Amino acid sequence: MGNNMKKLLSALMLSLFPFGAQADFVGFAVGAAYWNPSPSGEVSYQNYGSNDFEDDLRLEDAKENVLWAVLEHPLPMLPNVKLVRTSLGLEGDDGTLQATFGNVNSGLPGVDSSITLDQTDLMLYYEVLDNWVTLDLGIDVKLIDGTAQVSRQGKSTRESDSVTIPLLYGNAMVELPFTGFFAGLEAAMLSLEGNSVSDVTARVGYESNIGLGAMAGLRRQSFKLEDVDNVDLDLTVSGPFVAVYYHF
Repeated sequence: MGNNMKKLLSALMLSLFPFGAQADFVGFAVGAAYWNPSPSGEVSYQNYGSNDFEDDLRLEDAKENVLWAVLEHPLPMLPNVKLVRTSLGLEGDDGTLQATFGNVNSGLPGVDSSITLDQTDLMLYYEVLDNWVTLDLGIDVKLIDGTAQVSRQGKSTRESDSVTIPLLYGNAMVELPFTGFFAGLEAAMLSLEGNSVSDVTARVGYESNIGLGAMAGLRRQSFKLEDVDNVDLDLTVSGPFVAVYYHF
């Protein structure tokens, strides 16, 4: 994925410059969310078969924290910036492998497993619309620190790697005039060379006159990554979230 991803990242960054609409003033926001996603999908090791996250590994729902900060400004040609940190850790106990994973053989009960996909997202975007309806377009440079571990009775296989993937990014929001209520959809996604990543959030919320706000909604992430340090991953996590933020 390396060279092609770097070329694509450069092309996407250059494509941002034609957009010119920016915020009228400097704005800054920080927020935090609690996310409760459920996993589905499968994982495989080298040329062995696949193990289902729910049926074989018995991965449980996660309880995760998400932190973010946003900087918007009126400077022409320079993109606005959003930084998001998402922790994602999935664990399962007493599973049974349907396919061998490293040195842990299939067909035996008592397997413990964990999948970790901690993510740092750097969004660079422009405001295309800025009224009761807002629209942001840009790129999301997503850094994924991933680990897959399977163990049983002293035998364990652990694989880890970090990948950086540039995604197309968009964020649309509709405000209900003079009320503070809003609804929005945020999405980042890309598919290339058999690998694909998507990250979609639907939300409704309220922001007070002093900038303090709250929102709730659904977030869904999908990862299809092939041959990342001997591991093929096809994972979807989806679930509700609640969040609070302050807009300076």
